Amino acid sequence: MNSSTQTFDDFKRRRRAKWASYIIGGVIFQIFIILVLLYVLLRVRSIKVYLHSTEFENFRTANGFSPSFSSLLHTQVSIKNSNFGHYKYQNSSVVLAYRGTHIGEAGFGNGWAKARSVEKINVTVAVSSKMWWGILSGNGGSGTIPLTASAQVTGKIHILKIVRRRKLAPMNCTMDVDIRTQFIHDLFCN
Repeated sequence: MNSSTQTFDDFKRRRRAKWASYIIGGVIFQIFIILVLLYVLLRVRSIKVYLHSTEFENFRTANGFSPSFSSLLHTQVSIKNSNFGHYKYQNSSVVLAYRGTHIGEAGFGNGWAKARSVEKINVTVAVSSKMWWGILSGNGGSGTIPLTASAQVTGKIHILKIVRRRKLAPMNCTMDVDIRTQFIHDLFCN
């Protein structure tokens, strides 16, 4: 064998090794990118539930022997889904309370929140304190009633028809109702 065929064979071998290393590096890089995307896409994030645009209607107070109030509370429950799959939730209800005493409740039915979106549900709660004496006098005549709203939404997150994970989304909101103006101040949800 002459030296020109040896160098040509060495050249071919080095070129094959070089291309093999490129292919192996490309495959490893693609696997890394796929794993990162799967981690980002398939990771299940928490669901946020909060109240939005709350207002009263037919607000009445009675200051006689047993101070009380009654009204309709129109509110919007927002379910924020930050996952890459939709959230299918089951029947749930919003409970209003004054210092731990249940004064109103309204339910909303099954539904689903699309991926990376906010589902808004209109809910009307009949609020009444007729069963609890002293709700207005208990505030010392301040003209505001502190209320809490709570809900617990249960459902499943469906991602790429591969991952189905049950998620519980709690809601706890506080608000102050001004009796004179019938407006809600300091609405805060966590």
